[in-house]
This record gives sequence, structure tokens and C-alpha cells, in this order.
Amino acid sequence: MKTLLAVIVSLTLLLGTFTLTNAFAAQPNADSDWVYLIKNHNQGLKNVFGVRHNFDVGFTTILSENQVAGLERGGLEIEKVPLYQITKPPGGCDPWPDCKNGGGGDEGGSDTRASTPSTQTPWGIDMIYRNTGVTPSGGNGVNVALLDTGVNKDHLDLKSRITDCKDFTKGPMIKNTCKDGNGHGTHTAGTILADGGFDNLGIYGVAPDANLMAYKVCASGCWTDDIAAAIDFAGNNGANIISMSLGGDSQSSLISAAIARNPHILIVAAAGNDGPADGSIDYPGANSNVVAVGAIDVNVSVPSWSSRGVNDGDYIVEEREVEVGAPGVAVESTWNDGSYNTISGTSMATPHVSGLAAKFWQGNAPDTRAYLHTLASDIWFIGDDTATGFGLPQVP
Repeated sequence: MKTLLAVIVSLTLLLGTFTLTNAFAAQPNADSDWVYLIKNHNQGLKNVFGVRHNFDVGFTTILSENQVAGLERGGLEIEKVPLYQITKPPGGCDPWPDCKNGGGGDEGGSDTRASTPSTQTPWGIDMIYRNTGVTPSGGNGVNVALLDTGVNKDHLDLKSRITDCKDFTKGPMIKNTCKDGNGHGTHTAGTILADGGFDNLGIYGVAPDANLMAYKVCASGCWTDDIAAAIDFAGNNGANIISMSLGGDSQSSLISAAIARNPHILIVAAAGNDGPADGSIDYPGANSNVVAVGAIDVNVSVPSWSSRGVNDGDYIVEEREVEVGAPGVAVESTWNDGSYNTISGTSMATPHVSGLAAKFWQGNAPDTRAYLHTLASDIWFIGDDTATGFGLPQVP
């Protein structure tokens, strides 16, 4: 077998026009380029190809098809990294043009309120609170890491809740910014912990006293190595809960390993919007170590597009099973331009559960997950069904 150094030299000769450009690229810039995991830690390889993220098993980088072929001929083990998406709204991507993340919403430090929500406690928040009419509260001292398209950190209803702000899409440099050019991340953040703003005229989330760690992992898509790196970072920096309204059809070995390395974190993720077929659930929600959330509407009915699991009715969470259901249709929340927006999807259902977990954090992830089960009531078919699992968890 060739030595690694010989592989690098032969690759350089083979590719001819090879340059170090890809060593500095954060995102693939050609149709034939993709993100790959090279299962090796040779520094020479890292110097030639560049590093997006380092993991126990190797490092990720951007490669062309020719580069992959050359590395495989040299005997190196290469794995294609899946590309996930934010959980696209049913019926298409509107109001998110092309479901892509642009340059960022208008962010500024002004305390002047540009608009107010149609209601301060949207119907989903009311439902979580059993329509009691009380002002949401709770989550003090609990750290929720939101892995999404970023967050408008200057939104009046969020700015006092944000304790960390990072961009993982520019690897290997983790930037201290989380600008949201999409709106999706700002929306999910509001449902978790919006606090009404300094003037108490804004919108409220489920746990308005919790802390938000805003981690941008989605640009034009959500590369799973960025997500895995953010999971590890959250785990090493005090996160109690991770909320992910994103996913894809295939399992990611990097994300699965990151989840397994961080059992102290309760991870909540969207089931997906690919229903109504059984087994249409997306990963990472389909991972048995993740709380997968399906959607319900204001009438406590499950929309056809909410992804289903393969639940067998035994109330034991296994791979590819939906665990709970939560409000996910016509949900109003904060938006990246400083105002508010109403959208649908299991993306919107997920943060209701993340917020509830923050409100009732039991000191550790397993006990909090178990407590969510005790808070859940049957709302669809009787028993552990494929659409809502244990049912709808609510404030007791």
C-alpha cells in the first residue's frame, strides 16, 4: 500500500490543476464538490485538503469526485457526509425562498418596537399551558442550544435570553455570529423562550426564563458535520437541551456518534413533514436517543403532512418512532426582521417540546425525558400511535 505521503503526491499529479483553494472553502462551490469524512488524522492530508471539522474518526473536508477517486485508490476510507435541510414547510418552501439562508435579516441595537404580535401567547403556547390564560414562565438557569439557521440576536423578544451565538457553517473557524438570513431559526427560538421584550409588548414562548445558545448550522443546507460539531460544542459548554428543527432521510454516522457522546443532553428534533405514510420520519429525530416531535393543529388533529414513525404501541421508544405531538400548524412567533410571522411544520412543533423540557428540567436528561412522558395525554389514536406517540405533553 502506498504511504500517505505518496498518496498526496500522486493525487497532486493526478489532478493536475489541483490547488489549495478547497483548503479554505467552508461550503462546496461546484456541482461536483461534496463534503466527505476522511477517516484518517494524517496532518499531510489535512494540509493539502483543508479541514472543516475534526472528529475522533477523522476529519471532514470538501472534495471533488476526482479527489475522492484518487484517495480511495490510495487505500483511504472515505465517507460521504449527508446534507440535511431545515424541516421544509408543507407544500413547498414559501415563506422561505428556496429554503436557503441568505445574508441575514435586519439586525440592530434599537429598543424601538417596529411591530407587535397578533397575540402575545399564540394558540400553541396556550395549548401547552392548557388554555389557562396564565403568562408563560420558567426555565431559569436552563441552557437550550438551538441548532438552526441562526437567530436575530437583536429581536426585542429574544435579545435578553441569548447567552451564546456561534456560526458552525464556516468551519474550521467557529465564528461569534449567528445571523439568520432565513427566519426559521428566529421563529423556533421564539417558541422556546421569547420573553415579551423589555416593554412586555412582545410575544412569549414556553419557557421565557431559559437561556438560548444560538448555533447556526444551516446555510444553503445543513451539512451534518456542522451539526455534529455543534452538538459536541454544546455538550462541552453547558447545554442542557438541544433543539433541532431539521433533518433528512438518512442516518448520519457523525451525528449519531455526537449524540452518543453527549447523553447528558436532552435532544429534541422534528419528525419531518413527509407524512402520512408510516416510517416517513426523518433523522436525527428517528434516532432512538432523540425525542421526535410530530405536529397537531388547533383542533388537536394531526395534519396529513406530519411524518409518522413505526411505533408498535409498547410505549418503549425505539428507532424511527415518533415520541410526542405538539402544536405545529399556523404558529406565530418571532421573525428575523424584528417582527413576527405565522408558519407551519413539525419545525414549529419541536420548540414547544424543547421549551416545556426547559420549564420542567429535572436535573438530568433521562429524568426530564421520562417526565415529558408523564405530562403527555393521548390525542390521536389510543395508545402509542405512529403520529404522536405518547401524546401531547402539557403543563400539569
